[in-house]
Amino acid sequence: MKYALNTQLKDKLNILLYHGVTDKPNEGIINCQGKHINEDDFLFQMEFIKKRCSPLSIDQWVEIKKNNKRVPEYPTIISFDDGFKNNITIAAPILESLKLPSVFYITTGVIDTKKMFWVDVIEQCLHFCEKESIELYLDKKTCFDLTSNKNKSIALISIKKFCKKTKSDQKDEIINDLIHQTDVIPRKDLHDNYKTLSWNELRQMNDNQLFTIGGHTVSHNILSSVNYDNLNYQISECIDKLSNELKSKIQHFSYPEGQKNHFNKEVILRLKKHGIICCPTAINGYNDFNENLFQLKRVMVGFEKIDFPHNKL
Repeated sequence: MKYALNTQLKDKLNILLYHGVTDKPNEGIINCQGKHINEDDFLFQMEFIKKRCSPLSIDQWVEIKKNNKRVPEYPTIISFDDGFKNNITIAAPILESLKLPSVFYITTGVIDTKKMFWVDVIEQCLHFCEKESIELYLDKKTCFDLTSNKNKSIALISIKKFCKKTKSDQKDEIINDLIHQTDVIPRKDLHDNYKTLSWNELRQMNDNQLFTIGGHTVSHNILSSVNYDNLNYQISECIDKLSNELKSKIQHFSYPEGQKNHFNKEVILRLKKHGIICCPTAINGYNDFNENLFQLKRVMVGFEKIDFPHNKL
């Protein structure tokens, strides 16, 4: 596989969005959407960035904008959302060896706890379910055929899609019903892809000058779907926890899910009041110099089979 730089992107900021890097083959529907990119693919991409792009830290981009500095050719930021353990066991050694700065946005509620990301709970319940079908109430009563991995994948995409557009409380009800219907008790230790970082591991990463740690809420709730008190909790508790555990000032954040309907002016206002200076979205695309630091687009690599964002030869 070969890549060539897209000359139209020479002066545009490219923020790559990763979640995890895995050395495990896919099993059933686990990682069927490519949330955790293969280790060899990740290494190839990082070597490409090192040789052909201008890798930047998130703070370097803020500094470039603040002082109206010259934009280097093919400016590229490497970012990770969530806080999976393979960020330190697999991704970090590659990034360190190539001296590539990266930013890691952390969901604090899963660190050193048994709690899982709700999207992973859905995936795990469907993967390990031994029933031929289940019935959930989404916008209407819906029956899902689970007799094949293909059907389980269809169910996964459908349930996740609905949960991402509904209110947080309703999403939680659906997931609790899914656990009941599938008779699967979600656990992180059922697959390495579900394991998350510990606070000690985060401290190690924070001590590395290449790495920046930012917030990603407490429980990965979509910020536009929660009430005012929960919004303040998801932001303030996340930032305070990171600050206290890492003994560092937290100035960076990213929106869970991060599409246009997943944040709003009130969310941005709350972030700024808590000292956040930059919060990228997950809206697909590249950024001009004048793009607002709370509206920055990113390119999701691997997830849902999106290719690395350069022209293939």
